[in-house]
Amino acid sequence: MIPSVAASSGRGNAIAVATALATLKDVAGIAGSFVFTSSGHLVARELHAMFDDAALREAAERLTRLSDTFASVGDHLELAVIRFQDHKLYLKVLSGGMLCILADGVVNMAALRMAANLVGRRITPDLDEADAQGDALPPMTAGGHTLPAAPQMPETSAAPTGAVRAQVIAPGTGRRFRGRPLE
Repeated sequence: MIPSVAASSGRGNAIAVATALATLKDVAGIAGSFVFTSSGHLVARELHAMFDDAALREAAERLTRLSDTFASVGDHLELAVIRFQDHKLYLKVLSGGMLCILADGVVNMAALRMAANLVGRRITPDLDEADAQGDALPPMTAGGHTLPAAPQMPETSAAPTGAVRAQVIAPGTGRRFRGRPLE
């Protein structure tokens, strides 16, 4: 597991957020968590290394759009649970951003909700400060070390002439609605 924090909220505050996220793992079934500001900038994370910062930034952008979608029709998203296969993504909207918790499907939801409320109250002031400052500095570990930047893929200017796009159809994707598989 790689705890990581963004330095934009100040080292003391960022480490406090990362420490608060680490306490969520005391609840059986929680795999990890991350926090981002309302503008979509990653503040802190406590997830396995396979979830890199680029993937979490993309998730933050999409989850921000989800919240904005509810706001566009007059609803305020306070919390949501997104279920997929054997996992749940618990989303708790805070005043300065969003707390996201990845959990197993069998997690005790009452314990998860209680832990999310406690951690949410603890990190809200630091998250508000990070949201006000923006996110201009690179992510850091809880020990204060800068993480290496993710390698950038070179952009291609155009597809080769005569290129054919193949459509991949994956049968049995595991998508379900109300317990029934979707085809």
